[in-house]
Amino acid sequence: MAIKQVIQFNSTNEYFKGFLQTIIKESEIKGSVSQKNNEITLLLDDKESSKLEKFSELSDKYLPHSIFLAEIKTTQEDIEIDPSDESSKPYNIGLCPKCLEILTDPASENYLNDDLKCTHYSNTAGYYSDTTFFTPHYTQGCAVLVADSSKIDELFIITDKEKEVLFSIEKPTIKVTIRDEELKAITSKNYINIKAPYNVRSTLAALNAKDSEISYLFFQNNHDLDIIKVQENTTIIRGSRVAKKPEELHEDNVLNRFLNISKEAQFNNSLGVNMSRKNGISFLHSSRISTQYVVKFQPFNLSQMLKNMKNNDTQKRLLENFGKKFPNIINQLDKNPNHDLFQSIAVILELDEKSFEALSDKSLEFRGNGGLKIDTFFKAEGFDYEAFFGSIMSFKLADTQAHYLAYSIFEAFGDMIISTFGQLKTKHKSDNFVMMGDMFENAILYSRILSKFQLSNPYFPKAFALDD
Repeated sequence: MAIKQVIQFNSTNEYFKGFLQTIIKESEIKGSVSQKNNEITLLLDDKESSKLEKFSELSDKYLPHSIFLAEIKTTQEDIEIDPSDESSKPYNIGLCPKCLEILTDPASENYLNDDLKCTHYSNTAGYYSDTTFFTPHYTQGCAVLVADSSKIDELFIITDKEKEVLFSIEKPTIKVTIRDEELKAITSKNYINIKAPYNVRSTLAALNAKDSEISYLFFQNNHDLDIIKVQENTTIIRGSRVAKKPEELHEDNVLNRFLNISKEAQFNNSLGVNMSRKNGISFLHSSRISTQYVVKFQPFNLSQMLKNMKNNDTQKRLLENFGKKFPNIINQLDKNPNHDLFQSIAVILELDEKSFEALSDKSLEFRGNGGLKIDTFFKAEGFDYEAFFGSIMSFKLADTQAHYLAYSIFEAFGDMIISTFGQLKTKHKSDNFVMMGDMFENAILYSRILSKFQLSNPYFPKAFALDD
C-alpha cells in the first residue's frame, strides 16, 4: 500500500516538488513525486514506519510554506511506487529553512557565508543579482525589512494568514497596519509595505540589525513580488519573480493578460475588468470568436473636466460654493492641470501625499460598514468624471471626514464594476468574470467584490499578476 497525496499547487513552478524530492531522498523512503501543471502527486511506501516517520519529521522541519499551496487530498491506495528522481530549475525564491539553519549556525562551514546558494529543491544553484541598500533611516516610499521576526506582533497588526504569506518561500511584500508608535512617527504612516529577509544579502543585513537590537530596516521596494491577502484569496498584484509570465495570445498587453487569466480559469466566454493605474479602467470580453474592449474609460483630463463643470449650470454653482469654502483646493487643482485621477482626488481630500497609495491608505482608516453614494455614471463619451467629482465635492462641502470619503470612493468603484457586469453579462451571454489591475491592491475594493459579487464567483488570478 502507498500513501498518496494530491497537492493542488496554483503555479507550474517546480520548486515545491523539488523540496519534496529532496526530503524523499534524505529520509531514504521508497517514494515518488511528480508534477503535472498545477497538480503535484506524492506517493510514499507505508510499509517502513521508521522511514515514514523520518519523512514526516524532515517535512515539518524543512518543507517551506508556499503562497501557491492549496488543497491537499490524502488517500491510501494499492499502487506500485516507481521511485522518482525529479529535478527543478533554479528560481529566485527565499532561503529555505535548511539554508537558514546552515547560514546562522556558528558550527556550520557556511556560517554567514554571503555566497550561499540554495540547492535543497533538487536544483542547480542559480545566481540573482541584488544591490538593495538596507538602512535604519527612513525616506519617502521605503518598505520595511523585518529583521527580528519575534517582534512582528509588537510592530504591526498582522493576521496569522498574512504571516504565512510573509514568511513563505516566495518572500513577497505585503501591506500591513503599523502598531508601533515610534514607527508611525518615523514614517508618518499608519500602513506600510513589509518584507521578510528574502535572500542571503537581506538575511545577513537582518542578522546584523538584530544583533544590534534593531528590529527593522528600511529599503526601497522594487515591487518584485507584491501580494494582497483578502479572506482566503492570495493574489499577486505585480511581480517579476515567481509570477507566471503571460503567453503571447494577443498584441494588446491588457487583452493578452485577460486572455491568459481566462485560460487559467478555463473560461471560453468571459467578461473582465481591468482596474489599472497604468493602463486605465476598462471592461473586456473574450469568446471563441474575438477578444475586445467593450467599455473603456476615456483618459482623465483635470483641466477639461473643470472646464466642463463650469459649463454646466448645476456643477458651476457647486464649484463656486466649493471655491468659497475651499479656495486653496481649487487653487491647487488649477495649478496642477496634469494631475491624474487619484492625485486630483487626493487634493480634494486634502491628503498630505497626492497619490493613489495615499488615497488607498486613507480609505483603510475607516472601520465601519457602508459608504456614501458616490456617482459612477456613464455618458456618451465614456465615464462621467464631472458627476463623480461633483459628488465627492458635495460630500466634502458637507464636512465628510477624509477617511470615510476615501472608503466610499473605493466602495463605489466596486459597485460600479458589479453594476456594469450585470449589464454586460446579458448582452454577451457570459457568467464568467475576471478581475485584473493593480487598483485591487486596495482591500476595500477587493473585499467589496468578494462580498457583493460572490454568487457570481469573481475570478482573481492565481499564478499570474494582476498587472504589469
